[in-house]
Amino acid sequence: MVKVNFKKLIAKMTSGNFIMKIIESFIGRGSFLLFTLLFSYISVQLYGVEVFGEFTYAFTLVQVLMILATAGFNNGLMYSIPKHGYKDVSFSFVINFLLSLVIVGVGWVFIEDHYIRWMLPLIWLLSAEQLFFGIYRSERKIKEYYVINGLVTMILRIVLIIAFYYITGKNEYSIAYGVYASFLFSNAMYYFYNRRKINKYTFDKSYLKYSLTLILASLLGVMINKIDILMLGSMTTKSDVGIYQITVQVSNILSALLLIFNTVFAPEISRLFHSGQLEQMKRMYVKATRILALTSVTVTVILILSSNFILYFFGAEFLEGQNALILRSVAHCINLSVGGVWLMLSMTGQPKFQMYANIVAFLINILLNYLLIPKYGINGAAFASMVTIIFTNIVGYMIVSKRFNVKVFKFV
Repeated sequence: MVKVNFKKLIAKMTSGNFIMKIIESFIGRGSFLLFTLLFSYISVQLYGVEVFGEFTYAFTLVQVLMILATAGFNNGLMYSIPKHGYKDVSFSFVINFLLSLVIVGVGWVFIEDHYIRWMLPLIWLLSAEQLFFGIYRSERKIKEYYVINGLVTMILRIVLIIAFYYITGKNEYSIAYGVYASFLFSNAMYYFYNRRKINKYTFDKSYLKYSLTLILASLLGVMINKIDILMLGSMTTKSDVGIYQITVQVSNILSALLLIFNTVFAPEISRLFHSGQLEQMKRMYVKATRILALTSVTVTVILILSSNFILYFFGAEFLEGQNALILRSVAHCINLSVGGVWLMLSMTGQPKFQMYANIVAFLINILLNYLLIPKYGINGAAFASMVTIIFTNIVGYMIVSKRFNVKVFKFV
């Protein structure tokens, strides 16, 4: 039996402005998720599942390569700003731009697919947005970030793909035009509001070392989440990719809840750690994770029971993804239930554990996808993702429990 006084727990969590930041993050991230689903729905209805699958495959590859361009600076800034102010901001953006140029250049040489090559410059726009996200999170300006990211930009993106459909016709480039324009707009807005923080260039060896440790962990984390789509695209059809992408986005409602918490949780953990308030930091982790566990079970049950209805909304062909949606929902339920374990480690200067765990998980994921996709298609990809996500989160929970001597749940 789990001994949890949820009334007392919630009362403690609502003290101060922590809960207000959670609410801001919930509204912002929820808005982004809903508009992303709307974007996918309109794309499928206007352009068809084949064209949407083509775009999804290319954009997924861009998202993976984008992690290399961030060089871990998005999380590095959250660790650095509470300690050093904005000293490392300009350095982060300069290195980000140079890395983006190199990655895009190498991609143009080795990638033959014209559409993917045309999408590669998005690497810089996506990675720069992540650096700005790190600044906003460290300053606890969650609402300000999501007004641009989760509302204005997404509305613009949807309007543009509809407009380009009537201007340029039914092709994958029409979707890409809208995405390009929306990212250019969002980064211009972020720069306008943060231009005073991007000034003096300072090289900090310790900051670079810390961030580079995060880059491999972050890259592997994204690869774990994206390798199924990339392998589906190379081993099956683009229609399968389009169907699977919808199951990913729907099941990501659960992971979005964790991201909502982590958006506020990460900079708060960094602040408490650097100010020496370790006991308060551990209490915050325990309280937040208990609430997340209760929420995850509730939302997972709702998703599973309504999975058939949700997928049918996108079209009858998407019912093929019901089992995949259930498998991914179970995986994210576990992910949500253990809380921000890896952020607890990275924000306290110990990112290497995530790197080691992700290396093992990545290898497991590739092997399972390779074995299961040819026989089971999208269900095989979903099962591989479920095993990998559960593995990494259980390992993270065990490490956090041991290193910080905390127990989220007490059993009698």
